[in-house]
Amino acid sequence: MDIEILNQARLAYWCGRLDFPSAAVDALAQVARAVCEDATLYALFSAFHEKTALRGEWHKEWAPLPFDVQVQAALGERTALFYLLAYLAALPYAENEYRRRGVSAKIFDDTMSDIRRYLLVVYDLEGRWGFREFMWIWLHLTCQLFRLGRLQFRLGQFEGKVTAFRNKASRRILLLADPHLQLRQDGHALGAGRIKSGSLPGIEASSLDLPDAGVAWLPAFEESPTGWKGHPVSPYGNVLKEATFLPRQDWECVLMHEDTVLDMHIPPRDAFTVETCRASLRQAFDFFAQQSPEKTIRAGFCHTWFFTHPLQELLPPESHIVQFQREFYLYPHPGGPGFLWEYAFGEKYRDLATAPGDTRLRRAVLDWLGQGQELFDLPGVFFHGPAEWGSQPYMRAWDEEVVS
Repeated sequence: MDIEILNQARLAYWCGRLDFPSAAVDALAQVARAVCEDATLYALFSAFHEKTALRGEWHKEWAPLPFDVQVQAALGERTALFYLLAYLAALPYAENEYRRRGVSAKIFDDTMSDIRRYLLVVYDLEGRWGFREFMWIWLHLTCQLFRLGRLQFRLGQFEGKVTAFRNKASRRILLLADPHLQLRQDGHALGAGRIKSGSLPGIEASSLDLPDAGVAWLPAFEESPTGWKGHPVSPYGNVLKEATFLPRQDWECVLMHEDTVLDMHIPPRDAFTVETCRASLRQAFDFFAQQSPEKTIRAGFCHTWFFTHPLQELLPPESHIVQFQREFYLYPHPGGPGFLWEYAFGEKYRDLATAPGDTRLRRAVLDWLGQGQELFDLPGVFFHGPAEWGSQPYMRAWDEEVVS
């Protein structure tokens, strides 16, 4: 089997296209030569290439990619580069698919730039070239995820079990809670804020102030010919204990489990403002309308550390993180502090006592956790379009109703 990426000239081309550092290119070239010179490695590489790039049987679980013991025995610490090379072998097929769909080379290059970023993350952590995010980049290589301006997008099925409704007159959005998710007394998911044992030294789960965490209750949800009865979800992500009834004559269902949503992801480092997000969303809606006209997007969706409870208390209102969070209608999820910690501190710092407080966000997180307070991430949805981006409609309307 002739595999393009094993050709040294083509490997150099693709690495240059992805802007890999020269030292990383050299390391990959050494692995490519080792594969070509060893019959066993070549057979394993060819079989993996056929399984993934040709048959589409990618590793999709959110867990480390299993490595073959024979590859590990032959390559040792370079094993991850063997598999990175095999993933890179899908690039020519991805580029052909972009061309077939009429998607620009710029979108291709912007999308695949994630691979370089993750390559550099491992080098920064370990001091050697490697790769970990195989469970993520298959989406890039199979043309399911695209970077369109500031943000990344894919179409997917809504995995949440909340149900969203829109008032026909006022256009107000209201979520009714998942009737199968156990809740704390304060309406957040049971287990939210819990820390996995040993995951953050210096913070014990028992030291956190988790309100009524052991007392669970289940919200109700009933559909009838006249409407829907359930427990409302606040846009801040907690469920109210008093149930409500939404008459069909006044309300319409706009989102339910497994509906098509525009799933958003936030690459780090680039300028992140209301304006850049609005432009990115406008591009995304136009892009998927052209690429997948048969699919109706019912809502936007995002699950990010930006939606960590309670960042609105820790950061000022003008923070871009806070502004982004306030564009969404959040709902319960049994998250913990790890999502935020990973992005604020990375894997280099796993101890509360030694983690640096050299940025406003890091200082706020350390102070908050040091006081025994909880942090947990939430998912969120939105229903307004790019033209209304920046209006913060769900939390603003909720706040105004509470005040009135």
